Order: sequence, then C-alpha cells, then structure tokens
Amino acid sequence: MRILTGMILFMLMIAPGLAQTAVERASELKTWREQCSDPDADLRAAYVEAAIASGDMAIMRVCVRQSLESDNADIRNLGLRAAIASTDQLLFEVEIPAALAEALDKAGNDKDELNEIGRWHVTQMWNIMRTGLVFVISDADITSGASEWLPLAQMTAPHRNYTGKASVIGDRVTWVGSARLPVTDCRLNLGLVSGPMLEGTFQCANVEPFTVRAPLL
Repeated sequence: MRILTGMILFMLMIAPGLAQTAVERASELKTWREQCSDPDADLRAAYVEAAIASGDMAIMRVCVRQSLESDNADIRNLGLRAAIASTDQLLFEVEIPAALAEALDKAGNDKDELNEIGRWHVTQMWNIMRTGLVFVISDADITSGASEWLPLAQMTAPHRNYTGKASVIGDRVTWVGSARLPVTDCRLNLGLVSGPMLEGTFQCANVEPFTVRAPLL
C-alpha cells in the first residue's frame, strides 16, 4: 500500500497537469449531467441535443442515459433515437416460448416426440438463437428515428440479403426485415424499459414469438 501511495504521489508531482485535467473533466461531466436533467423540459431537450452534437461519447452517454430515464415522453423519444444512433450493435437475450418449453418438458426422453418437436420451425429457430441474437445497426438518423438493422443469425458478419428498417415512435422501436432463419420474414416490436433496455418480441411469419431484451448504452 505504501509503495502504491508513493507511486501515485510521484505521478502527481511529475504530471500535475494530468491530475488537474481529470478534475476538470469530472466537473465537466457533472455539469452536463445536471444540465441534461434540468426541470425545464425544453431546456433539457436543448442540452441533450447539444450533447449529441458535441460528438463527445462520454458526454453523449451521460445525457442520453438521463434522457432514457426521463418522465417526459418527448425527452425519452429523443434519448432513444440518440441511443440507437450511437450504438453499433445490440445483443438480444432470447427466451424460449412457453409453448415450446411445455412441449419439451412433456416429451421428456421420448425420442419420437423429441424428433417431431425438432421439426418445428420454432424449435429450429430456438436452437439458433438460444445464445442470443445480434443486430448490427447502420445509417441511423437521429432526426427521423430511422435506421437499418442487420441480424447476424447464423452469420458472423452482416449480409445485405438479411436486413430491415427500424423506426422509433415514442418510446417504442419497430423493425421489419429478413433474417437467416428457417422462416425469413421477421419483425421486432420493442419498448423502452428501465435499465435502460429494449424489451419486446421477435416473430417470424406465424411462428410463435420470442421474448427478447437488450441493454442500451
């Protein structure tokens, strides 16, 4: 502990500017956090927009997180559009549909039943997505709330054959597109929840929907 303390003191002696910069930076972020939670909704929105325009990722994260947790619908919408625009990809946790879980439980070790269930599209999709489903985000526009999402189901890199358009309306996100799955025509219906997270359903054609959730920021 003495050695560590001595090293810290030595670094402060030879580089006092570094310590001052850290203090100034902390003060700057604190100021932005206070501004982006201003009780005046219009002023708060202006600060959030300024934070986004700054291009400073730390400042953007501070203000976007504040916005996502706001009790003002317009601020939450702005924060959600900004969060998506500043995110390269989202990793969704996927839950097994209740009907499939029940069928598997009922089948037990019956090989014939399990083989039959294995032919279901929902089972094949679950086997692909059980470890998660990644969407790569591109061409996000903060003003319109539109973006392109490319799912990586059974792929390690995005492919133009499997893509779709996402849009932000209020504190909800909808996506319609295609994925490399047994049923390719799919859609996402998501809502902003505390965390902050996106939570909702992923469904392809008439196959049972999967509950999905992904953290923001």
